[in-house]
Amino acid sequence: MEQQRHRDDEDAIRSALSSLKNSTGIPVTMFGSCQSDGRMVINQWVGLRTPALNNLSIEAGQGVGGRVMATRRPVGVSDYIRAKSISHEFDRPIRDEGLHSIVAVPVIVGREMRGVLYAGVHSPVRMGDKVLEEVTMTARTLEQDFAVNGALRRADANPREPVSKPVRTMSGAEWEQVRATHSRLRMLANRVEDEEIRRDLEVLCDQMVSPVRVKQTTKLSARELDVLSCVALGHTNVEAAEEMGIGAETVKSYLRSVMRKLGAHTRYEAVNAARRIGALP
Repeated sequence: MEQQRHRDDEDAIRSALSSLKNSTGIPVTMFGSCQSDGRMVINQWVGLRTPALNNLSIEAGQGVGGRVMATRRPVGVSDYIRAKSISHEFDRPIRDEGLHSIVAVPVIVGREMRGVLYAGVHSPVRMGDKVLEEVTMTARTLEQDFAVNGALRRADANPREPVSKPVRTMSGAEWEQVRATHSRLRMLANRVEDEEIRRDLEVLCDQMVSPVRVKQTTKLSARELDVLSCVALGHTNVEAAEEMGIGAETVKSYLRSVMRKLGAHTRYEAVNAARRIGALP
């Protein structure tokens, strides 16, 4: 059973790494698996030029991946060697491999940290929000694959226990279309003067996220959701202000309120936090 678990999960990881590389054009993708002793080991990779990072063992708090383990939140650096937000136990293997910009996202099933998904480039460039979003979506898909694999193994071990048939997971491109449609619907509702039509459009927006909605302990106002929808489309504060017909400072105020409510430090974190609670698709 344990060997089957490793085979199933390794297949899912290999598929995720290849898919992420192909969808983003990022040259390096890696996965670090959490071990029973609390360490993490980078045991699958695509695109590495050297063996410097192969099977690298990482403790919580060390480097980019270790910080992800400790905080259970995404971490990114545009220049690993000079980054002040991480520790530097692994500067030598990173330098040997020639990596500069790296992002890492946790993969968590239930409350168990299963590993860390990495993407990296061999040049000192900052990866944009689109790449960060694709890495995050790939991590979420991998979480679902792990969960489905676990459910199927439990069903095999106990044939009398019913198991739900796994549903098809939407690709990153399909999710992008859903999100863009949601954001544009909110912008359209914002421009409609008829109160009844505006309410109907807002109901449609709510229905788009209802399949993944979880119990919300944080309540966001309609205006705060409008601002987040603009941010999710990649709009600047000025562009969001023009879209919503309000001042840029007002947009900043709404965004500060959202980030405070969601415990986010960046616009990107706020969008992802809103998605986790089901406020955005």
